[in-house]
Amino acid sequence: MVGRTELEKLAELVMKEKKVDEVELRISHNDLSLTRFANSRIHQNVARENTTVSIRAVKGKRVGSAGVSTLDEKYVLSCLRNAEKIAGLQPEDPNFEGLPEPKEIEKTTERYSEDTAKHPPEEKASMVSDMIEHANKRGVDRIYGALQTVDSSVFIANSNDVSRWGEFSRADLSTTVIADWGKDRGFGRAEKCSGDIKDIDHMKVIEKAVDKGLNNLDTVAIDPGEYTVVLEPMAVNSLVLYLSMMGFSAKTVQEQRSFMNGKFGDRIMDERINMVDDAYEADTLGYDFDFEGVPKQRVEMIKDGIANAVVYDSYTAGKEEDKESTGHALPMPSSMSPFPLNPMMEGGDSTVQEMIEETENGILITRFNYCGIVHPVKSIVTGLTRDGTWLIEDGEVKSPVKNLRFTQNLLDAFDSVDLIGKKQELFSMGYIAGHVLCPGVKIFEFNFTGGTEF
Repeated sequence: MVGRTELEKLAELVMKEKKVDEVELRISHNDLSLTRFANSRIHQNVARENTTVSIRAVKGKRVGSAGVSTLDEKYVLSCLRNAEKIAGLQPEDPNFEGLPEPKEIEKTTERYSEDTAKHPPEEKASMVSDMIEHANKRGVDRIYGALQTVDSSVFIANSNDVSRWGEFSRADLSTTVIADWGKDRGFGRAEKCSGDIKDIDHMKVIEKAVDKGLNNLDTVAIDPGEYTVVLEPMAVNSLVLYLSMMGFSAKTVQEQRSFMNGKFGDRIMDERINMVDDAYEADTLGYDFDFEGVPKQRVEMIKDGIANAVVYDSYTAGKEEDKESTGHALPMPSSMSPFPLNPMMEGGDSTVQEMIEETENGILITRFNYCGIVHPVKSIVTGLTRDGTWLIEDGEVKSPVKNLRFTQNLLDAFDSVDLIGKKQELFSMGYIAGHVLCPGVKIFEFNFTGGTEF
């Protein structure tokens, strides 16, 4: 990996050679190591280093962008010329207020583990082999999944003297178990995400997945309708992520397509619900600044159930009076910027087991899959249960049920919360350096509109 000193020299060259008013240089580097397994066999080991250079050129109120995948000065300068040329061809954007000015980072985080970043493939293979052997001993001969470690860094500089560099490491283990019983199949899934590979207990992960798979055979169909549900953290992760996509961005509010529109200051969820975006939370991962080099601020989107705030980048902040970027820009240009990359639902005082024991009739849900937005202003999302769904009767987990399709207003769901888990779990967004931290929850009324054959 190229060091920060070399990147700063490259930035100096770009700023020196610019022929427009402002320039932003962003250099991202990802060093990924992945062991993938299927049918209880390791079938792929991948090691990949990827470096991308992106340049934004600003000419008045015209903005152009270009990219290249090398640090060679010749090609980086060619990228600069292309961005400048594209800027000259763009229409003026009256809302563009320029690139950010430098701002001091009040606190920093240490999110790098060399053990994780340099984790060898031999050790990954050994961990996966242990999982396969354990599953076989339990009578399961088909497990699928991946174990990966990532070392990510980003360098951002602009002609207004912004200069930032950050790095973090992450380890992810996910596995799906398929337990066969004649023509029947039982599915189970478990995941673990951490900044330190030492925190990944692969045997606990496979044990949890196997337990779910073996207890998910001979499923029964139940009628659609409203049910009390106990959602494990993996399921809550999906709901928090979709709330973030539908309404926690200043852009969605400005475009009148957020469920927060017209509700700021009103209680829209149970008063025990707090959803914040905080990159400095000890149990999350990511950078201290956004992809414009602006320090990240803690933003309390939902405070005691009240619609409180949304996140901003420099562009959306420039469209409103007395607003400034909260440090939530995505790599620009981006149709989704700004976005909360460290959303967190604060915990309560219950365990998932206690939620089950206090449920007379309900459904236990491992996770959701194939989710989609139905109506963002009404916060309606649809999706399927997956990899472990059971009836709860008289405080005990009973028969597994076939997967169900839900179509649910998420504000109504979080206004119908009974219990909140005290243990939060971390989940990677996958496609960008974002992570969700959330507990399990028990919800009184959750709407299922259909079922499946599996």
